[in-house]
Amino acid sequence: MRFDLREAKPFAGLVVTALLLSACAAKHEARRPLAASSSVKHGAPPNEAVWHLRAGLNVAALSCRGRGRTSVVGAYSRMLDRHRTLLAQSYSVEQRRHGAGLDRHQTQLYNRFSNQRSPERFCRNASAVAKRVNGMDSPSVSANASRLLNEL
Repeated sequence: MRFDLREAKPFAGLVVTALLLSACAAKHEARRPLAASSSVKHGAPPNEAVWHLRAGLNVAALSCRGRGRTSVVGAYSRMLDRHRTLLAQSYSVEQRRHGAGLDRHQTQLYNRFSNQRSPERFCRNASAVAKRVNGMDSPSVSANASRLLNEL
């Protein structure tokens, strides 16, 4: 097995980002315990589920690259444009809900999505979910976000 630096380059930024997010989580760990409501779960309130869905698809857009992994970048980018208002509303709700703890919550959320047992399956699922989200209007995304989140 040979190590090819050209194949590793695209992942360097992702690794650095993951390390920075982990450092942030450790820094904030002593400040406040993780609330039970902040876990990724089925049945979450619509705004929370929408924001968590966006976070999962963001992780997929960053990490689903290379052999055996279905790309999510294009569908994720279209989703950001198509559902801009819904995502902004969901972010505002998350800001109010978590206050100063939002960075810590976001770090934990991203870390949960980053630690996949089967990255290939996660990427396939994320691609399919992102495409379905792009075929929905924003009220439908909000109504179905919890179910879509579970599919990730």
